[in-house]
Amino acid sequence: MKRRAPLQKYGAPLYGVAWPDGPHAYMAGGGNLGIENKVVVVSCDERGKLSDEVTKYNTGDDAPYRMAMHPSGRSLVLGMTRGGVQGVDLQPSTSGRDAPELSRPGGSFASRAPSIGALKCLSFSSDGRLLVMGGEDGSVRIVHWPSLEPKLHWQASEDKAIRAADLSRAHSDGILTTTDEAGIAALWNAETGDKVLQLAVPQDMPRATFFKCIALAEGAGPAIYTAVKWKGEGHILRWRQLASGEIRLEARSRGPVTRSPICGFVASPSGRLLGAVTPDGDQVVVTAGGLRRVLHRRGAHMTFATAIAFSPDEKWVLSTSADASAVLTRVPSGSLGAHLAYILALLATLLAVAAHFFLAGDARALLAARGMVRDV
Repeated sequence: MKRRAPLQKYGAPLYGVAWPDGPHAYMAGGGNLGIENKVVVVSCDERGKLSDEVTKYNTGDDAPYRMAMHPSGRSLVLGMTRGGVQGVDLQPSTSGRDAPELSRPGGSFASRAPSIGALKCLSFSSDGRLLVMGGEDGSVRIVHWPSLEPKLHWQASEDKAIRAADLSRAHSDGILTTTDEAGIAALWNAETGDKVLQLAVPQDMPRATFFKCIALAEGAGPAIYTAVKWKGEGHILRWRQLASGEIRLEARSRGPVTRSPICGFVASPSGRLLGAVTPDGDQVVVTAGGLRRVLHRRGAHMTFATAIAFSPDEKWVLSTSADASAVLTRVPSGSLGAHLAYILALLATLLAVAAHFFLAGDARALLAARGMVRDV
């Protein structure tokens, strides 16, 4: 039997991970009974070596259970176990190689943050001006960043917590996707809070449930990738918005991509790869174009994996676990061509402003055709 490599551990269960531009990644977690509640900063070198903790930020007597990185890479927002949020400002070193400085923001953020209720998810708009929060009470709240001034608040589920809530970059943030703890996936008008449509599981996957939706702008039109649990296994489906605004199921993975449910799901910076983790501690990477699995590291963690992030150049994935471990794994170079993917990601950023009006048009088309969903 092949011996498991020693796990890199950080002294507390880890629930979130983010990897902005640069060599440093950020992880958050903690617990009770003397376990430190903190944001951990680690460095990752080009050889795939994950460092010990290079610096940390203590969050006090409450553990960060959810985490989101601002698109600028200069701020973190943490959803706390007891409710409310904390912010962390990040100041990179002059060299960019030394540990960044972490500090608590002030102003209206500090005064409004404690009043926010218990959260299940956090995410930013593509321009970083808005923060989306999904609540334990089934509500969705959109606030301005960094003031936390309220913009919109509505009840997205009557009796289930909101597991994921994300503004769609494919629709210039005009559409918001949610999934709740019952496994229901829905699209909402991000300006009014009105439901646009609810995704229906394929007829040949009865009682399947949705874990999370990721909306991406693609040449063939906006695409929505959904992680789905069916018969205890993880599948990925791709939905396509047509020019008419209709959304239909376009493709699916060839059978399950994981043998247990997906419990963490992200897209790479270019949108060409999708990453997932499972309760068994597995890491998985799938191509978005063909929904083909190109990496499956079984048992990367000893127990429940919690989150996954791609490196900025898409050569690596970094995942975290409730066993306090973090695991860095190289993405096979033949799966995409990491350098090409990084160049495409940079080009996409440069074209974002020019594409704004086209993406807004996709949102208008979808709203005009609300409620039209069809399987293939």
